[in-house]
Amino acid sequence: MFSVVLSTIRAAELEPCSSSNLCNSARPQRFVDSISKDDVFTMDYEIIINVSDYDGESDTERIQKALDDVPPEGATVFLPKGVWEACNLTAKSGTRFTGTNETILRRPFNTTVHFIKFENESRFSIVNMIFEGQNVSEATGILILNSSQFQIINNTFADISVNAVRITGFCENFRIEDNKLTRCDIAPIILFGSPGERLITNFTIAHNLLINGTDNGKIGIAFAADGTIANNTVKDCEYGIATRGVSQIVIISNHIENCLSYAIYLGTQPADPGSTNIEITQNYIADCSVGISRWYGSQPIHNVTLTENTLVYNEEWDIYADFPATFINNTITSAVKLRIINANVEFKGNTNATGHPIMPGDMNDDLRIDMKDIGPTAILFGCTPSSEKWNPLADIIADNIIDMKDIAFRATRFWSEW
Repeated sequence: MFSVVLSTIRAAELEPCSSSNLCNSARPQRFVDSISKDDVFTMDYEIIINVSDYDGESDTERIQKALDDVPPEGATVFLPKGVWEACNLTAKSGTRFTGTNETILRRPFNTTVHFIKFENESRFSIVNMIFEGQNVSEATGILILNSSQFQIINNTFADISVNAVRITGFCENFRIEDNKLTRCDIAPIILFGSPGERLITNFTIAHNLLINGTDNGKIGIAFAADGTIANNTVKDCEYGIATRGVSQIVIISNHIENCLSYAIYLGTQPADPGSTNIEITQNYIADCSVGISRWYGSQPIHNVTLTENTLVYNEEWDIYADFPATFINNTITSAVKLRIINANVEFKGNTNATGHPIMPGDMNDDLRIDMKDIGPTAILFGCTPSSEKWNPLADIIADNIIDMKDIAFRATRFWSEW
C-alpha cells in the first residue's frame, strides 16, 4: 500500500543535509567533482511511503514491506524518528530511504548480516539515518553491489565492526558525503572492485568524519578509477586513506590526525597493473605513525604528484618515499622525517615546519646540487654505518650503503636548485 503523507512530514526532515549548499561552498577551488552535471540525479518523488503505516511481527518485516512497495517510478520510504530494530533489508531502484536525523536503525544482537542491501539497482539514496551496530562482532552495515547513481548522505554510523559502507562489484556515479562514522572498524568506508579491473568509477567521497576506528579504521579505495576523496576528517583511527590498484584519483584537502599507522598509503598487488595518475593535494596529516608511503606491493606506480600538503609531527616518517612521485611545495617537520627508498622521486620547493628549504641530495645546504655534493659522496663510496667516515647525508637512497645509487641520484639532478 502507498501512504502519501506529505502533509505530515516536514520538508526539513526529508532534506539530505540541513545545509546542503554549505558542503559545496566549503570546497577548495581545486576540488574536482567526479560526477558530471549530466550524471546528477534527483530524488524528488511524489510518492512518500511511511513505514509507520505498515504492520508486522518485527521492525524488519514492517520496513521491508514498505521498501517492497516502491513502484517503478520511485518513492521516498520514510522511517520516522525513534528506535527501529532491523537488518537484512533489501531495497530496489528508485528508493529514497530517509529518516529525520533522530531515526535510529539498530542491529539485533543475534545477527551479523547487513542493515540494508542494494544489488543491481540504480537511482537510490540513504539519507538522515543513524545506524547502530551494537558492536556485534563481524557485523556489516550498508552493502551495495553492481549499482549506479546513488547517494549516501548525512547519516551516522556507530559501533559497526566490519564495513559500515561497502561498495563492490560494478558501481558508478555515486556520492558518499557528510556522514559521521564513530567506533567503526575494518574499513568503515570501503570501495572494492576487482584486481585487474576498475569496476568502480566516477565517485566522490567528501566531508565525512571518521573517528575512533582503531581496528583498521580507514577510507579504503581498491581497484577503482575516476574518483575524488575530499575534505574528509579521519582522527584517532588506525589508518587514514588507503588505496590499492587505482587510477585517476584525487585526494584533496583531507585532515588526518593521530592515526596509529599510515595516514595515506598506496598499495598494489599481483594480478593488477598497479596504480597511476594520483593527485594528493592540500591535505593536513599530523601525529600519525607514517604520513605517506606505498607500504606494500611491488606492482608499478606511475604519475603520482603530491602538492602543498602539510605532513608534520608524525612519529616515524612524514614521507616514506618508497614509490616514484613528484613532491612539490609540501611542508614536513624536518629533513629527518623524510626517507627516500625509491630513486625515481623529485622534490621541488619543499620546506620544513619553520620554512627552511628541504632539498634531498644537497649535502652542504647551498640549495643546489653540484660537484660539492657529488664529490663527497664519491669519496665515501662503499661506506656503511659501521664505517668510520660514515655520513648519513651521503646515503640519500636510504639503504645503509653509499654506492652508485646515491651518486646517480645527485648526478641526474646536477645543477638543479631549490
